[in-house]
Amino acid sequence: MKRILTGTIALLSAAILAPVAAQSQDYPKQDIHVVVGFPAGSGADVYARFFANKLSLATKVSVLVENKPGANSSIATEYVARSKPDGYTIFIGGSDSFGSPLYLFKKPPTDPRKDFIYVSPLVSQGFMLVVPADKPYKTVADLTAAMKAKGDKASYPTTNNPALILGEAYKKSAGLNTVQVGYKTSADFLNDMMSGTLDWVWADPVFGLARIREGKFKPLAISTGKRISALPDIPTAKEAGILDIDMNLWWVTAVPAGTPPAIVEKLSAWWTQIGKDPETKEFLAKNGAEPWTATLAETKALIEKEIKDWDGYVKLGKIEPQ
Repeated sequence: MKRILTGTIALLSAAILAPVAAQSQDYPKQDIHVVVGFPAGSGADVYARFFANKLSLATKVSVLVENKPGANSSIATEYVARSKPDGYTIFIGGSDSFGSPLYLFKKPPTDPRKDFIYVSPLVSQGFMLVVPADKPYKTVADLTAAMKAKGDKASYPTTNNPALILGEAYKKSAGLNTVQVGYKTSADFLNDMMSGTLDWVWADPVFGLARIREGKFKPLAISTGKRISALPDIPTAKEAGILDIDMNLWWVTAVPAGTPPAIVEKLSAWWTQIGKDPETKEFLAKNGAEPWTATLAETKALIEKEIKDWDGYVKLGKIEPQ
């Protein structure tokens, strides 16, 4: 009886695993959908579309970008977490999209430790502290002196939590009373920035560099702990005299928990190869970022660190859970 039962279990296991193995071996054989948690035209969307095109070339199937903005990317992450774990729905987004929900929501829509398999980091980037180009400030010290004199008549915009947290860190470090003003997108605050209604902003590098090249902004500092090769002349926040700021917002790819390991390994290999592509390095440098590759284990460790860091970030930004 024991032999019969053991044989039956083995046959059942083989019957279950065979379709999964075949599915992994044939992957991909249909369109892949890449989900991004921000609107079309945003910095996140620019990255997602570039990498989606690269993945399409590598896999020989169409890779379509789906924009699902809202709730600090939680709409997008929840959509991916609830998707079929077959490798055809992939999330591309900032690590904060995974690290922050546990602290931003009283009832988090997803659990970053259970609901996803993290495939590979793609991009390392920092936010830039920028001011209108026609302002006389040449350094952060110049800006700080002017903002202290202006008191609570000074203001800065935010469109996301990293910008809010960095703004609060700068204010705390410099002893400023600058007022924070929320906007939906970076494009929404541009006119107010150029008219002088707003004084400074921590801008994502895609939006910030585009405005710098247009002659509208000038950079004073970057949020990373060390200078990045794409922007070697911009001092770090610490070098500029802003204490307690070291925010490196790297981008990661993830799939729903339960995705077969063979598919995850295929995707990881493709993303790693894309990161090494000279065209990728050139594209990212133009957008103030750097490629970042790591093993699956290293990526998981980075997410764990991000989750712990966001506990402190949310407290620093005085963000109340919704």
